[in-house]
Amino acid sequence: MSSDAAISLVQKKLEPNEKCVICLRGKMLLGNSEGKLDRYICLISRKGDHAIFLYSSTRVPCVIADDLCLEVMFPVDSNLQYTTDVPKKGPGVKCLLGLRTMDKNVNIELNNDGSSQKFFLEIKRTSSAKKIEAPAFCADRDSGSSGEGTTSGETTPFGFENNFTDSLIVDDTPGNLRKSLSKDSLDNLDGSDMTDSLSRITNQLGLGGSGVELVEGIKPATGRENIVRHLMNQREEEFTHKETLKVFCGTWNVNGQSPLPGSSLKKWLDVDQDCPDIFAIGFQELDLSNQAYIFSDSAKETEWLTAVRKSLPAKSLYKKVKLIRLVGVMMIVYIKEKYAHKVHFVDSDYVATGIMGIMGNKGGVGVRFSIQGTSICFINSHLAAHQEEFERRNQDYRDINSKMRFKQFVPPLQLREHDVLFWIGDLNYRITDLDITTVKELIERKHYKDLRSYDQLHRQLGRTDVFEGYQEGELEFQPTYKYDTGTDNWDTSEKCRAPAWCDRVLFKGPDIRLKAYRSHQDLKVSDHKPVSALFDVDIKVIDEEKSKRVYEDIMKQLDRLENEYLPQVKLSKTDFVFQDLKFMEAQVQSLIVENTGQVPVTFEFIKKLDETSHCRPWMEVTPTQSVVVPGEGCEIQLKAYVDENSVGKLSSGEDKIEDILVLHLHGGKDFFISVGGGYIPSSFGSSIQALIQMHGPIKEVPVAQLIEIEQPGSLEKRDLTASGGRLYAIPKEIWRLVDHIWKAGKQEPGLFERSGLQTDVAKIRDCLDTGVPDTIPGSIHSVAATLLLFLKCLPDPVIPCSVYQRCLECSRNYMLCKQVIAQIPECHRNVFRYLCAFLRELLTHTSDNNLDVKLLATTFGKIFLRPPPSPVPSKRLRSVREESPVGKGEEDMMRAAFVYHFLTNEYDE
Repeated sequence: MSSDAAISLVQKKLEPNEKCVICLRGKMLLGNSEGKLDRYICLISRKGDHAIFLYSSTRVPCVIADDLCLEVMFPVDSNLQYTTDVPKKGPGVKCLLGLRTMDKNVNIELNNDGSSQKFFLEIKRTSSAKKIEAPAFCADRDSGSSGEGTTSGETTPFGFENNFTDSLIVDDTPGNLRKSLSKDSLDNLDGSDMTDSLSRITNQLGLGGSGVELVEGIKPATGRENIVRHLMNQREEEFTHKETLKVFCGTWNVNGQSPLPGSSLKKWLDVDQDCPDIFAIGFQELDLSNQAYIFSDSAKETEWLTAVRKSLPAKSLYKKVKLIRLVGVMMIVYIKEKYAHKVHFVDSDYVATGIMGIMGNKGGVGVRFSIQGTSICFINSHLAAHQEEFERRNQDYRDINSKMRFKQFVPPLQLREHDVLFWIGDLNYRITDLDITTVKELIERKHYKDLRSYDQLHRQLGRTDVFEGYQEGELEFQPTYKYDTGTDNWDTSEKCRAPAWCDRVLFKGPDIRLKAYRSHQDLKVSDHKPVSALFDVDIKVIDEEKSKRVYEDIMKQLDRLENEYLPQVKLSKTDFVFQDLKFMEAQVQSLIVENTGQVPVTFEFIKKLDETSHCRPWMEVTPTQSVVVPGEGCEIQLKAYVDENSVGKLSSGEDKIEDILVLHLHGGKDFFISVGGGYIPSSFGSSIQALIQMHGPIKEVPVAQLIEIEQPGSLEKRDLTASGGRLYAIPKEIWRLVDHIWKAGKQEPGLFERSGLQTDVAKIRDCLDTGVPDTIPGSIHSVAATLLLFLKCLPDPVIPCSVYQRCLECSRNYMLCKQVIAQIPECHRNVFRYLCAFLRELLTHTSDNNLDVKLLATTFGKIFLRPPPSPVPSKRLRSVREESPVGKGEEDMMRAAFVYHFLTNEYDE
């Protein structure tokens, strides 16, 4: 391909105000002389600024623009160091370009010709970058790229967003989620010398489990890299050996307390003869103040972090790998300093399971990393409380297990894709079917084995999908909950809670040996006792020389196979029909991809032209890509699931249960998979204007009429005189939910703080959509959660998106807030007034329901006020939300402040 043709293709990937000045095809060098990857290197100009873009391509030479994928970008500024190594001319001689910043280092081999010289001259001409001497670069020539794949996440002066996103910057991070960074920490290793570059990915192809995952921004040029990874996994025993590390997992629900002045946690954290190599320390109920739900900072975090740091074994030096906190759920991971350089791929995530996922009063946080050739993940969670709520706890587990994603990876990494997992926390499972007197008698006699048979978690482990595959040690210590604070006495309060093993440590994976599992009764600051477990974990250590030989052998085999055979697969079916889909009710079908050829096959689902994803929002495909060896098959799950994000367009007729999935074989052809079906309309996802026009339940309304009343302006066009009909002031579904909560739950503690049971929500949905039964089913907390869900599903929120920015701007002035409300459509204004009046009435019963006006304002602020949907941003441009001068935490406070006015003042038009 000519240089002009390459420039033309690259230009199609750029923004209108960007220009590709020059484009060359070169080779990116991998570490330890282990190979090269084809790349296109381009100099891009934009409004007088310049940057170097490095593109991978799904085929070489590239044919169309969609073959290209931006892998890494270097702004040409004062932070860039570069070197050119131009040897004397000779047959086959190559020249070398090195690009370095503080966090990236790439070495590229180019043809020693006029095009390369022109590229070097252009860099020199446009650059404020610093050129370094070639010898310093040549000394690194065999080691390849040692730079690390992430940056600070800041926007450069050039104005392009670097695709390498720092682990501390996460899209849609709530204001109450905090991920800390400190000088004694490895938190910044994702953006420094601790994150794997492409050379380390190649070096670590022998990782077990799911194999090495590619850090975001480092993407395979072809399916060959996936195949190599798969084949290396199969032969990992040839180049790995085991090394044992001691892992300490500790959990403590501190009940909102602070460490006692002058006290130590050594009786919890420093009790083993041999110092653990890794510490994972989890806290729950770190901060119970209402401010913790609204603001990101908490003094309690610093207090407990300091207490932990001072209490680690003094005989060893430790580095903090990561700290993550979601309101009161916090986890800190430490590792011995001598192992710090072996830690890579650090990432973290959170899942809030509190009401509607809005409040983080319950949920889980996770930290994962790779050490040597083993991937380890720690999860700390606080599940739903109360004796009778064990099914809600199970649901919390399922939500955390399925929703936690480590987004630095492409595709995002799931929990199940790790070699070793530890799940700690206040899981809140209780002892059931025994009266409190019998429980205490068994504890007094230390008949823990008999008592354990009545433990809710023990009854499910290994028998249900709850914590499937996880193990737990014998419970040979007395229950850790509930004590009178400051004592070893069981709860003597009015509630007199029965003792329970709420605080647990579970583990999953091969080569894990439990050495100790205990509680620590000497620590009495909380109504829980801390728990710890000590493990020996065998990790895989890669012998680089042996790995290299296996790698070379596999490459030779692949070269021969690819020259002789084409990839061939057989699909079990190509047509899928999902009938009678309901809101929030999943249907799953399987597709089997069988390799009928002679060569390993890499497949992936690719997006269609002008689309942003490989499937519709209501469809989920797992896995989206994989490697299949000859004679074997891969099962793919197609899951159709209509949630709050996709229900609106289905309700309005803008979307249908129709899609074409494109399954692409690397080096082969594409297969087209048809997906169809039908969606049963629901009041969830219907607009306010449509709902007030429905006299009966939505099940009785013809589909054609539903589509008609969902059209903009349908209210103005409605001839009530001719039809003899009338409009409801507010949707009857909202009235039914509110009326039920008022009559049955106005004095119930914890309203709008607990998530609803999915089984209850389904029954309530059917009740609202069919009109049967007359009384809304389910617990009062499920009804409250369903009200929030219903409001969240409105295509245009209670306060329309069109006035969102004005609401933020006037949030400090009640009179201006009232003026905005007076200008929104009447049907929206009626709903807003009705709900605010309802909440004000609930607040008159705070002595019984313990509702807090600020918490209600925060919860309903996020429901009533939603920012307008923004178009999908360019891969290299920050979203509108990120560019906003108003931080997300401050924005949440403004939404809460707006609603607060109407909860503390009678709103009279």
